[in-house]
Amino acid sequence: MGKRHTFTEAQVRRLIKAARAEDPRSVVEIVTEAGTIRIMPEGESTPATPYDEWRAKRDARQPQGH
Repeated sequence: MGKRHTFTEAQVRRLIKAARAEDPRSVVEIVTEAGTIRIMPEGESTPATPYDEWRAKRDARQPQGH
């Protein structure tokens, strides 16, 4: 068996940054022995229910700080 290759967090961050520089909507997949990790681009989150929508609007109006 060959030596198992491991990546540092810094290496993974650089790879993701490079992929997003080429295409901000890119999907990055990291395949390991334990499984596949898929890193999706950030998207606009839509509220799941009318209550969630109301709560998001209410929280946006709340003053920040103390």
